[in-house]
Amino acid sequence: MNPWIRILRPVNALMGFFSIYIIGFIAVNVMFYKFLVPLTLGAISVFLVTGAGNIINDISDLNTDKINHPDRPLPSGKITRQSALIVSIIIFVIAIIVSSFISYKISLIVFIAEMLLVSYEFKTKKLGLTGNFTISLLIGMIFLFGGVITDSLLKMTLLFLLAFFSNFSREIMKDIEDIKGDQDRMTFPKKYGIRNAKILSTVFVGITVSISAVPYLIKILSVYYLYAVIIDDFIFIYSVVIMRKSVSEGQKVSKIAMIFGMFSFLLGGIN
Repeated sequence: MNPWIRILRPVNALMGFFSIYIIGFIAVNVMFYKFLVPLTLGAISVFLVTGAGNIINDISDLNTDKINHPDRPLPSGKITRQSALIVSIIIFVIAIIVSSFISYKISLIVFIAEMLLVSYEFKTKKLGLTGNFTISLLIGMIFLFGGVITDSLLKMTLLFLLAFFSNFSREIMKDIEDIKGDQDRMTFPKKYGIRNAKILSTVFVGITVSISAVPYLIKILSVYYLYAVIIDDFIFIYSVVIMRKSVSEGQKVSKIAMIFGMFSFLLGGIN
């Protein structure tokens, strides 16, 4: 595979691309076609930001990848660090330009997302909860992004909160799982202990479950969402129950719950 294609991780970027169309459908349902052009421009922007973010990730992890993944484009020498940095900056700029054809608000969101990605890779990733907050914010921001594009910001803000809190819980689970290997990161479980980290992860799941029905109760999503999210709540609760015995299994179940949560949002968009 061409090293530039590999470093962009196009499959990962394509997932971000298509997620914008899914969020567009959740936001406006049958009116989806009216926003097809701005959604497509938004999807292209997400693809570019994700691809450039993947390059930044490889630059940040270059030293560890020399040991753990020596065949990757940067540690193998197929792409130089300077070239990768220049290309990532160019892609970031193109993403802002593409998004500017939608609105200046969208461009601002893209710029903020890019800054959060860079700060995460080079700073906040090593700062425990700050890093967890940053990555959870980025996960949730895609709903705000779609909400601004489709003039459905209030609706998407609630979904942003659900995505944010649920991902925050999973990020803490992942930190517990990786506690032995995190030599250069001061994560929450390393600083405050595994027991307290499990409690905090459970709290975020509790927040997620407690507000999960709100989109239906205020008539933002349909009753189909309610049926699905009840199942999803049980999956989330099971993730923290099983976490007590196996953090690895807990975070895997949490990932399933997040994927099912997206499916619940999609069902809720059907009126």
